[in-house]
This record gives sequence, C-alpha cells and structure tokens, in this order.
Amino acid sequence: MIFTKKIKLSPGIVVAVCSFVYFVSYFSRKDFAAAMAEMISEGVIDKQLGGYISMAMFILYGVGQLVSGFLGDRVRPAHLLTLGLLTTAVSNLLMPLLPGAAMIPLWGVNGLAQAMLWPPIVRILADTLDHERFVRANLLVTCAAHLSTVLLYLYVPLTIAVANWRLTFYTASAVAFLAGALLIALSAFTILGNKPVKKQKPTPVSTSDNKNDNNYLHIALAAGVPTVILAITAMGFLRDGIETWLPTLLTEAFSMRPEQSILISVTLPIFSALSIAVITALHKTRLFGNEVLGATCIFLLAILCALALVFFVGGTSVVARVITLALACLVSGLMHAVNFLYISCLPGRFAPYGRAATTSGVCNAFTYVGAAISMYGIASISDLFDWRAVMLLWGGVALLGAVFSVISLGKYTKFIRKDANDNEEIS
Repeated sequence: MIFTKKIKLSPGIVVAVCSFVYFVSYFSRKDFAAAMAEMISEGVIDKQLGGYISMAMFILYGVGQLVSGFLGDRVRPAHLLTLGLLTTAVSNLLMPLLPGAAMIPLWGVNGLAQAMLWPPIVRILADTLDHERFVRANLLVTCAAHLSTVLLYLYVPLTIAVANWRLTFYTASAVAFLAGALLIALSAFTILGNKPVKKQKPTPVSTSDNKNDNNYLHIALAAGVPTVILAITAMGFLRDGIETWLPTLLTEAFSMRPEQSILISVTLPIFSALSIAVITALHKTRLFGNEVLGATCIFLLAILCALALVFFVGGTSVVARVITLALACLVSGLMHAVNFLYISCLPGRFAPYGRAATTSGVCNAFTYVGAAISMYGIASISDLFDWRAVMLLWGGVALLGAVFSVISLGKYTKFIRKDANDNEEIS
C-alpha cells in the first residue's frame, strides 16, 4: 500500500455520505413499488404476483437486517455498504430481463443487499456523533431517503411516457453502481465509522447478581425490546403496506390510470418527510424524547385516521378522493414518525454498550416482517372484500402497535433514565 495513513472525515462529510447512500438505497428499493401499478396494467404481473415479489424482498430484507446488524458492530461498515450497493445494482439490472415469476427470488436478493445498508449507517453515525447530533443526522439521512422517493414517483411516470417501466430499473442500477464505486474510493483513503467516540465503559444493566452478565439479550430484556419489536412489526405493516399499495388503491377504487395514480402518490414521501421533520423537533420534548411514549401517541392518532378512511375510500366525489389521499398519506407519515423514533433514535441508546448496529438490525428486521405480511394481507383483503375492509385492517394494526408500545413503556423508561444517570456520573 502506498497510502498507509487514512484521512479522517469531518462529521458533516460523514453525514453527507450516509445521506447519499440512503438516497440510493430508497431509489433502488422502492422502484418496484412505484412501477408495480403499470406492470400490473400491462399484464407483466398480476396483483397477487406483485404481492409475492414485494413479500420476498421484505422477508429477506428482514432476515438480512439480523445478519447485517450483527456484522455491523464487528466489521468495517464501508465494506458492508459497498457489497450491498453493488449487489442491488446487479439485481435492478436483471429485473426487467426476467419473466414475472423469476422476479420473486431476484427481488429477494435485492432485499438481502438492501439490508447491508442501514445498520452500517447507524454505526457510522453513532461512532462519529453524540446522541443529540446523532438524532439530527438521522433527520438528514431519512430526509434524503424521502427526497429519493419523491424523485422516484416523479421519474417513473416520465419513464412510462417516454419509454417504459423497465427504464426505472436500469436507472436505479446505474445509480447504485456509481454509489458503490464512490464507497470503494472512500474506504481506500478515508476512515469511515471505525473509531467509536465514547470511551467510557457502560454500567451493566443486567439484573443478575453476576455483574459480568451483561450480554445483549439481558440488555434488550431490560429495555423492553421484545415488545417494542412487536410494535415495530405493526408499524412496518402500515408504513410499507400503504407505500406499496397506494397507487393500486387509487387505480382500483377511483378508476385512475396507472401513471396518474403513481404521480399522485408523490404526496406520500412529502408527507413522510414533513412528519419526520416534525417528530425531530418534538423529540426534544419530554413526551417524545421517550421514544416508546411518543410512538404510543402516534399510533393512537393513526387509529383515528384509518377509521375515518372507511367513510371516504371508493367514493365518487372529488372530495372523497382528496380526503382518501390525504388521510392515507397522513397514516403513512405517522408511521414514518414511529419508524424514526424506533429505528433511527432508539438504537442510539445502545451505542454506549457497543450495540447500536445490532439493535438497529433487530428492530429493522421486524419492520419488514410486518411489511412482508402486509404485501399478501392487503392484496388478499382487497380482493376478498373491498378497500374499506383494508382501512379497518389498518385501524386494527395501529391498535396493536399502540398496545405493544404501552406494554414496553415501563421498562424502556427505566432503561433510558438509568443510561442518563450513568452518563451524568461519568461526566
């Protein structure tokens, strides 16, 4: 090696790199959901097959999160990011070339590739920033993802108009290849998330009499993580279920053309970005500074919105269409706020124990368990009954999220108070 000493990047550049990677991640992951309505309209796939393709991606994404979360605390994060980006580039490149059924395993591979991206990003940010700046950085990273989704929902109708849906996947492949090449260059000359900032040894949180008994299972149990991940499953069902099926909902319930419903669905990421900006500001307050308590309040609001949708979806008036779109986007935005609290902020609480990426991987995995269930569940309920029944389903799932959050609240509150007291003693 000619270059033996690597450059240490400034926090601002680190956040910019992570934001760019997550921008590419969303563009190369959500392109199928954006193009699915047109693919169904052309007869390339049907609604059930579209659900299976999405479900394969979400299942393997969830499984991959567990593996990536474990590896994210143990190997160089830049290596995982590079491998993930290059694999997703190949997956997107092959997607338009295969028949419908063959898309199922291929898009599953893309799910595994995408799973290599978020836990390393969490580790990089947690190793580089303190908790307050970590939360602000997460806002920038997640907003980059929503900007990517906005551009995607604008770009897909354009590709349909000037070429066809296949161009969407080719573009995503090219962008992912470029991002992978950038990561290779950066990892060769710079330090990217290899040195943790926090030097103190955390106080054990286990209730065992053995003070050395401080493994991750005991930490997770002490923090109430098992029931948190059940609430996260409900959040994933709603968040990704709405994002995936909204264009199809608009097409079927209101007889819109696919390109119209895709273009109108651009309001989804706009609502989501606004909700994350709001929840980031609210996170400084006592109510939402406790991530579980804040998520409980948000789930309760989502229940009301989902039940209100029952009275408007499928209506013939323009007002019914506008209100349906607004409420569906609001429920999606609320779930992105829960996602920000549970997936972006909560893992940072485990950084002093060297478990930020592990916690992120575990929590994010269950997001996509819920997402996978929603792919088949929403398609089946809408076929067997109608979209009003789907709205009732959304309300029931939000209720489960609220219940599991309430169950987690006592342990998590005690956990974060203990962590805050330990940090005060160290300082």
